[in-house]
Amino acid sequence: MTENYLTSITPDSMSGLVFAFEGISKGLVLMNGPTGCKFYHSATSDNQMIRQPEFDPLEYPEFWYFGQPRVPSTFLDKRDYVYGSEDKLSEVIAFLEKEIDFDLLAIVNTPGAALIGDDIERIAREASKDESKIISIGSPGYSLPIWDGYIKACRILIEKLAKPGEKSAGKSVNILGISIFHRDFAGDKEELQKALALCEIDVNCFLCAGSSVSDIEKLPRADLNIVVDSLYGLDSAKLLSERFDMPYIVCDGLPVGFRAMEELLQRVCEKLGSNITAYMKQSERARAKCFAHLSRVHTLTGRPKGVKFAVHGSLSQCLGYTGFLASYFGMTCDVVSIVERKDLDDKTRNYEELAMQEARLREILNDHGSSDALKKNIFDTDAELVFADGQTIAMLRAKGKRFSGIETALPSLGYIDVIEKSHLGIGGGLLLCEQVLNGMLY
Repeated sequence: MTENYLTSITPDSMSGLVFAFEGISKGLVLMNGPTGCKFYHSATSDNQMIRQPEFDPLEYPEFWYFGQPRVPSTFLDKRDYVYGSEDKLSEVIAFLEKEIDFDLLAIVNTPGAALIGDDIERIAREASKDESKIISIGSPGYSLPIWDGYIKACRILIEKLAKPGEKSAGKSVNILGISIFHRDFAGDKEELQKALALCEIDVNCFLCAGSSVSDIEKLPRADLNIVVDSLYGLDSAKLLSERFDMPYIVCDGLPVGFRAMEELLQRVCEKLGSNITAYMKQSERARAKCFAHLSRVHTLTGRPKGVKFAVHGSLSQCLGYTGFLASYFGMTCDVVSIVERKDLDDKTRNYEELAMQEARLREILNDHGSSDALKKNIFDTDAELVFADGQTIAMLRAKGKRFSGIETALPSLGYIDVIEKSHLGIGGGLLLCEQVLNGMLY
């Protein structure tokens, strides 16, 4: 029987390209394609990095914007698919250069537009007054997953923009592997910056996560690259190592909660000769705060020890959440669902670091009596707590499952986060303690 594709929806490579380039401050993405292709990408980008204070379709009335503040499009129609998109591309490039203040314009062909065969690089070159500020992507990558597009965009940016120069006066790092399609990317950035600052280490660049063109140019000036999510950042770390001889550290899974961030910072401090003492003091105070609440609930109910949970996400996410939930809370893992399963099985993409992470995940599951968790389907889980994107949570509820869903990735169910949140480090440990305890109650 043919598998229902609705059980395995993953954003495509084109989305990865768009969200990578939209993650550059004063970066602008022009989609060469029909109007419908832009709406989701514009809405998601603006939700993550708010540019429009109100939903007023008259605020961006131009043909190219269609009432949204991000991701203009050439609104191709059937005539353009016959005669080509050159006229519209030339017109919109001239408009954007005149009306919009940007440092980088990325022109991304939609899959249909890519079939036309237009030389968009030539069109951009001839239509632009400053072609050095334009990147054109002729093919978005047919039927490839979102991380392929994100990786491709990062590679293009590094090759085009990164320039060697004098190192910063203090100790600094680049953070790789966070995109604006990561649900809590802003909170994750803040948590990482706070943690590193306590160790007297600056962040030089968050690649494609709010970084500027100038930040990307200065990538080689940092002392170390830190790969937070290996699915998104490992390729960039290897490229920077090859081109600029830059060392890098790959997180042993997303640094979810207390111990994972402590271990990451210990590795970074040893590498850079920094002191972790100030961070450890704050982490210990947060642990004590969590313990008081956990102890009170455990005294009354014996929980959360033994409570079943399921995780869906990238290998780094699954490893980070599983490690924290199983070791810190004593919870039982029912299902671990890895989104890049096919990539891990592809030997051409199976880097040593990824193999080590998968081995570590299996080790954690074996140690906690959950060795079968990787073999189960997320949609068959009977876990009480599910850590996943909003779409997966909604689909489980549609199947009549009874559980508490904790969002860890996009797409979202629509909860509006006024306060920036993170599941990383100290702030993440506190938030997850709150979400786990309340998730069991309500």
